[in-house]
Amino acid sequence: MNQTNLNKENIFAIPVGDLWDVEEDRVYLLYAPLNGHISLASKSNINELEACAAGLSEGEKQAKLLSVFKAKGNVPVHLLPKTPHDLYQIDILTNYTCNFKCIYCYSAAGRSSRQIDFSHIKAVIDYLFCSGKKQENPYIINFSGGGEPLLSFNLIRQTVDYIKEVNSDKHYRYDIGLVTNGSLITPEIVDYLQSKGVNMAVSFEILQRLQDKERGSYEKVASNLDMMLARGYSFGIRTTFTPESVSYMCEMIDEVATRFPKLKKVVFDVVLASSLFPTPQDLANYYDAFLENYYKAKVLAKKNRITLESVAVETLSMIRDRTCEGKIVLTPMGTISSCARVSSPQEPLYNEYTYGEVSESKLQFDQKRFENIISQSNIYSEPICADCFAKWNCGGGCRLFHHSFDERYEQVRCDFMRKSLKRQLIETLGSSFEQTTGEDLFSFISKKLKNQEL
Repeated sequence: MNQTNLNKENIFAIPVGDLWDVEEDRVYLLYAPLNGHISLASKSNINELEACAAGLSEGEKQAKLLSVFKAKGNVPVHLLPKTPHDLYQIDILTNYTCNFKCIYCYSAAGRSSRQIDFSHIKAVIDYLFCSGKKQENPYIINFSGGGEPLLSFNLIRQTVDYIKEVNSDKHYRYDIGLVTNGSLITPEIVDYLQSKGVNMAVSFEILQRLQDKERGSYEKVASNLDMMLARGYSFGIRTTFTPESVSYMCEMIDEVATRFPKLKKVVFDVVLASSLFPTPQDLANYYDAFLENYYKAKVLAKKNRITLESVAVETLSMIRDRTCEGKIVLTPMGTISSCARVSSPQEPLYNEYTYGEVSESKLQFDQKRFENIISQSNIYSEPICADCFAKWNCGGGCRLFHHSFDERYEQVRCDFMRKSLKRQLIETLGSSFEQTTGEDLFSFISKKLKNQEL
């Protein structure tokens, strides 16, 4: 069905009849991402709305419905930044050293003994808090990537203390996070991070056989998790799935519930490692397995009062025209990268991702290089995004994915994004319908179809 004019209005009709075992185009999901409207519609409804959008119909009912889907909603829309000064996400990579050798590591090529100078960190903090910079969004400051951050804990402590000091007489809003492999955590580190309100995420594969094979040091990390839970420190774990581990999601939730019963925050993430997927079909199989197992694990997690999330699958709340809004990533070299996964001159993409440096104790940005980076991998630059109903949630796809996989894999990634969003849209609509009417959406629509009312 031609929906050109609806698409121009960022209103998308998604055929979902297959969910009720009828012709796919007999039932549609009508979705307007920019204002958050979701509803079900028949084929004739969609035809009437398309005619109305094209100016070929003046039906009052259709015009009113169309205006509802075009009306501005309360959904925050994140648009392409014009300059680096618009950015509010900051990653500080303290070193290039790591005590692990993860099989899917994205930064292994950049390993060295290099550690960042505090003067470079200070330049970033002064830029954020002491330059009179106008704040539009709370700063999100993360210690991550490159190497293992806790190998440079003294620098982290120095940075957090400095932020507290310079902001003591100001009113900048910010959150500080730390991503660690969990092996170097001590009670002293926990007490410090907890006292300063630093959020921690531990990269952990949950099951001992997988942790030892893919990352290592299960006993040490598990012991540290126990220690943090005993001290009442609220943290989460992040598990990255390989083709080998993707079928064990439910087992992992069971393990969290029994081995770490006080742990209530878990994030499941897809892996970005082209070497693990020799063919596009391998990637497609992996994505299908991830989606299927994730929702099974989600049900199990809810029963155990565990919050399970995945930004790869649940994108409904993310409305953006570029997957990555842009970051200030301070590398151990004192340079500025747009991606925490590309941070070393030893990495082939380094020059394509960097757009600034710390010079003379100040941040120096190259506006042209920044504009070139932001102009790529967004919903305007990717032809495949043109009429895609998921484009505002996907944002055009991760730039590093585009550089890591050849074009044969692009359709696979797009299919995964559409399947994921379609599933979330249906589940969201079903939940809302049940809360409002007390009825099950699938049963309600089944009756309508049976009675030829839809």
